[in-house]
Amino acid sequence: MKRNPIFSETRLRLAAWYTLVMSSILGLSGLGVYTVVAHTYYETIDQGLKSVAKALHKSIEPAWQQPGHLQELAKELSLELCINPTNCLPKTTIIQQPIEEAGNQVNYYIRLLDSSQKVFASTDIQFDNSQITLSSQKWQIITDAFGTHYRQITLPLYTNNQISGYLQVARSITDLEQHVAYLRLTLILGLPISLILVALSSWWLAERAMQPVYSSYQQMQQFTADAAHEFRTPLAAMHSTIEAAIKLQPEQKSNNGTLDVLKRQNHRLSQLVGDLLLLTRIDQKQITREYQLCCLNDLISDLIEELAFLAVEHHVNLSGQILVTKKVYVQGNEEQLYRLISNLMINAIQATSSGGKVIIFLEDSELYAIIKVQDTGIGIALEHQQRIFDRFYRIDRDRSRSSGGSGLGLAIALAIVQAHKGTIHVQSQSGLGSTFTIRLPL
Repeated sequence: MKRNPIFSETRLRLAAWYTLVMSSILGLSGLGVYTVVAHTYYETIDQGLKSVAKALHKSIEPAWQQPGHLQELAKELSLELCINPTNCLPKTTIIQQPIEEAGNQVNYYIRLLDSSQKVFASTDIQFDNSQITLSSQKWQIITDAFGTHYRQITLPLYTNNQISGYLQVARSITDLEQHVAYLRLTLILGLPISLILVALSSWWLAERAMQPVYSSYQQMQQFTADAAHEFRTPLAAMHSTIEAAIKLQPEQKSNNGTLDVLKRQNHRLSQLVGDLLLLTRIDQKQITREYQLCCLNDLISDLIEELAFLAVEHHVNLSGQILVTKKVYVQGNEEQLYRLISNLMINAIQATSSGGKVIIFLEDSELYAIIKVQDTGIGIALEHQQRIFDRFYRIDRDRSRSSGGSGLGLAIALAIVQAHKGTIHVQSQSGLGSTFTIRLPL
């Protein structure tokens, strides 16, 4: 399977699509897990903070409603009463221990604000003054002077059914941020590792899935080769018999007409068998053993001279343009390269109407020899350009049958180019002609 470019490319595409689909599924799943777990962490913290805030609010509000008890309230809650910057009560530990126990050894703070939203009492945690103002949102995330993030809840304090102050309770969310960071790191590191494993497994699974198809293809290929090989002997015998019959009865016009038809069809069938055998040899990499240095200048010149009669027959102007000043050599099988270029030239001549032109260009680049076969013929529609190199594919079946084409010419050209580690592509427009470009490594 590795030696066949069609199956190798198909296996690569299958593995790539499977990896892409699995990576999308894993990515969405990871994002979903991260979102759900992070949301759950926040919900848990919010529920605990809300419970603490409600318990404190239930204790603070009755004392808040009694004037003259501000200092006693601050002492009871272990707060520093800050009526002015130089007048703060010393901090006690009356309420610190219960809050720490409730918060599972995390940092809590509480802050009391009067109706004008000025700090009345708070713990000794330093915050930016801009964060003291109230927000329209009940929940906030704020940062102290050391960069620690806190989750804060604000509850109103009432006196005579009117808001006379605010209670703010917050806890540090450092532990939450650590858990979320660990989860994020796990997902970020785990996803590429998972994708590598998925890619390797998909490459292996693609091979396993295509193995039966490849085995069937090999059997079909072997059958085609065996059948074509077996056909050669009877076809050769038929050809000899027809030739002998034509020579023995030259005066019988009617018989000669029948024998001529048999001869043409025998030649056509022999050509088809030869094409199938050639494709089999190329697929099985047999022609690579016959590679040698081939001069493309001489090859193209010989072909132009040999196919001149066909161009004259179709009233087409055939010419060549050698755009190099030196001999261009490639490593390959000369017979197959001859077949490659001749197939393109014959197709170009047959596709060009009377008075048209067919030009063969030879160029070179730093690493490649470039051969172009350009015609002013009928052109190839865009929907056919992707399939013209398929075996037995013919654009105009009626014309192909009348001219004896089997639909293997361009398939053979593609197979020969690939066997020589080159490329071939076409540029064409209907009614404006076509240009086939071959690139072969120097």
